[in-house]
Amino acid sequence: MSNLNSISIVVLLAVGQFVLSGSTPVELRSSDLPKEPMLRKRSPTLDDRQHCRNQIVTSERLSELRQQMNRFGVQAYIIPSDNAHQSEMVSARDHRREFISGFSGSAGTAVVTQQEAALWTDGRYFDQADLQLDCNWIAMKEGKAEVPKITEWLREVLTGDDRVAADPTLIGAETWNKWQKELGSVPFDALPTNLIDEIWNESNGRPPSNKQPAFILPLKYSGMRWQDKLDTLMDELVKLDVDSMVVTALDEVAWLLNIRGSDVPNEPMLMSYLFVSSRDTVLFADPDQIPPQLHTHLNSFNCARAKCVTIRPYDQFIDELKKLTELSSRVLVPRKYSYTGGSSFAVYQAIAAPKRVMKTSPVLMMKAKKNTIEVAGMKNAHLKDAVAVCDCFSQIDEEVPNGIYWDELKISQSLLDYRAQQKDNRGASFETIGGFGANGAIIHYTTSIDTNVVIDNSSLLLVDSGGQYLDGTTDVSRTLHFGNATDEEKVSYTRVLMGHVDLARTVIPQSVKDTRIDILARNPLFLNGLDYLHGTGHGIGSFLSVHESPTYIGIGGTEENKFEENYFFTDEPGYYKSGHYGIRIESVFQVVPAVFQTQLLNRFYRFQPVTLVPFELKLILPELLNSEQIRWINDYNTRVRHEVGNELLRQNRSRAYNWLIDRTHCIAKPC
Repeated sequence: MSNLNSISIVVLLAVGQFVLSGSTPVELRSSDLPKEPMLRKRSPTLDDRQHCRNQIVTSERLSELRQQMNRFGVQAYIIPSDNAHQSEMVSARDHRREFISGFSGSAGTAVVTQQEAALWTDGRYFDQADLQLDCNWIAMKEGKAEVPKITEWLREVLTGDDRVAADPTLIGAETWNKWQKELGSVPFDALPTNLIDEIWNESNGRPPSNKQPAFILPLKYSGMRWQDKLDTLMDELVKLDVDSMVVTALDEVAWLLNIRGSDVPNEPMLMSYLFVSSRDTVLFADPDQIPPQLHTHLNSFNCARAKCVTIRPYDQFIDELKKLTELSSRVLVPRKYSYTGGSSFAVYQAIAAPKRVMKTSPVLMMKAKKNTIEVAGMKNAHLKDAVAVCDCFSQIDEEVPNGIYWDELKISQSLLDYRAQQKDNRGASFETIGGFGANGAIIHYTTSIDTNVVIDNSSLLLVDSGGQYLDGTTDVSRTLHFGNATDEEKVSYTRVLMGHVDLARTVIPQSVKDTRIDILARNPLFLNGLDYLHGTGHGIGSFLSVHESPTYIGIGGTEENKFEENYFFTDEPGYYKSGHYGIRIESVFQVVPAVFQTQLLNRFYRFQPVTLVPFELKLILPELLNSEQIRWINDYNTRVRHEVGNELLRQNRSRAYNWLIDRTHCIAKPC
């Protein structure tokens, strides 16, 4: 591996500008090369199919959906993954696409016609789609040359006056308008009724709506009053030449008003919309979820004497938008950006066309730059999280070699339990990915009773998990081995670690965009003909979303953003050998100024780790590392040993302390 000195970093960043023109990562795994059956149904006939153990048989559900399509005169129906806020994570009640297809990945779009059913998903979920889709379905693996876009496929399979339809609340405005244009003469209708809801209700297993009340995030965690945030937002709207705004992203509403809820799994959100103008601030939410203390917090009963937020029922939002915007001349309608889905087509359509201004939400940028209290909270949350993770890993590492039973589900529960022992923990920030052996090669693997396997010392264990704390959100991936790894596993792990470290230790000019630095993490793999089918990093919220806009470090990113001081993001390269093992190393970093004695102005950033969990030393081959990589790892180990070690001792967690000390020694000179 060549030394990434300052010259080579500049070269790689420059090369990245050209490589980034591609829409998907390079794919070199033989298991994902194009196969002839990819665009056909998954078996010749439905009668003689052999279902995998974790497949849901969808024949009856598809038949019922097609009956509803006939009822509305529809020949094709689109079922996205989203809820009405285009959120990345949605409640179990909103798993319409999973209900109809059996595919549980977080990203994917199902399309059902009278004869066919197809599901589009990206490289993170190719293996999962192969496992979960029954033979009623065509697996459309996005990014492969022979796979058509949704609209291309619809134009091919529909004839004459066939109609395409969807629920306009569940599809982003830009996506809807794009599809409508691409469909050309094929009618694309917004149905007032969701056809999945017509066949899926609580009598046949649909989860009920959440009724838990929202709650206040105190100033000691939020660091800024909601009134001051709204004042800052109004200043931003003036700069954008608009006089009002619709806030549709759940994390933006939560952050602006310093409130949290329980309506989305693992993310503390309240299902809500917010309308903001110089005249009114109106929160649309279920009145039963707004307790008296929240009314007091928002001054909703005291509008005559102070800045206040009026509260109205959630289900009245679309109908009231027209009335609310009557006195507005220009209304900002958020567009899709990074992980934020933007406004639905229903919201877009409810505002008069001359008044609509489609722009990126200014709240998105405001929220990403953490204030002083949020910065301190994120660091504190990650310290507590490191204690929990190290305690859990130390127990597994002690017990598995001694024959004590562990499986993937037990790991997930154990991490929940250890995190719950830490102050201000509010559960997980996403469903734990704990994949052993071949399961680890499924990038966004979800453990279930059907897929659960026993952990032993024969292969690698990939654990990607995170916690929600009142003072911050965490996301950490480590890859472990409880026996003697093969030389191939060690080489693969070391090269992933090299990429992790090369990105972590770089210094960049403030003008460099986030997508450009992806090449640093991939380069050690590229040099050996390897790659991975996911982005290298994402922004992360403060007791909010684990994937936070705008930061996205990915070679195929469509938006490019500059870093700002006190942004927090992940660095997570990986390698996945299908059918064998997976490796991912992920840490969260804070963007801080890089200060040089020779510079007159501060024009550079560096990245400071806030995740403090040791790497797997037995998998590292020091001879593959250069001196700067070794120095960075040794410095990191010293910091982990000092900060986390002291906290483990303070909490009387001696087993975890001894485990940590054993895994943070000097790996090679220079120490």
